[in-house]
Amino acid sequence: MRRRAFLASALTAASTLTAGCGSIGSPTEHTDPVVEPDDNPRDRAKYLQFDGDGDDGDDGDLATVGVDPTSGPLPRPLAVSISHTEDTELRSLTQRFTAPDGDGSPPRLSLRGPFEGGHKPHPSVSLFRDETAAVVEVHRFGELADETAFLNLAVTEWPESARRLVVDSTVELVETGVFEHTHVLDAELTFDFFAETDTGDGTVETPDSSG
Repeated sequence: MRRRAFLASALTAASTLTAGCGSIGSPTEHTDPVVEPDDNPRDRAKYLQFDGDGDDGDDGDLATVGVDPTSGPLPRPLAVSISHTEDTELRSLTQRFTAPDGDGSPPRLSLRGPFEGGHKPHPSVSLFRDETAAVVEVHRFGELADETAFLNLAVTEWPESARRLVVDSTVELVETGVFEHTHVLDAELTFDFFAETDTGDGTVETPDSSG
């Protein structure tokens, strides 16, 4: 996962948004990010790149949400990262993990960490299952609100018939300054996911049917 590469660019980037722009109005919704694969061709990570789309005509980078399901047998590490511009703070995160081509049951996740670093107060995190989805909610980011946040999960159970993992992410980001303005980032990523038979290169090892 290209953590260092986008971490450095995200934390040093100057915001192209104007503080207070539309600060009393409704939150600005961002639902059409650019999807970028990791710059390492052997890495499965994908990134949602959200632009500012500011009312002043500037369209600079606002935030990047990354998901890396790695490869290998269960339990399989799954890393989530959120980087954002210096003049914004993270307020909340909701992610829904589904296996849409499976038997209708959700994958099962566990929480590892939950975040890198020893910051206090620690983020407030909930992990539960909701019908067909495993859901992760971060209600408070604490001292990580103005930093790049890394959430470490693991897929511990996976529907046997499923071959796709869909991760729907909703991030609430607040532009700080004299006034505050809320941005809601909402989009999904889809991955091939083959659980026990995953070879790590996007292919599946098929058992020999002859015996």
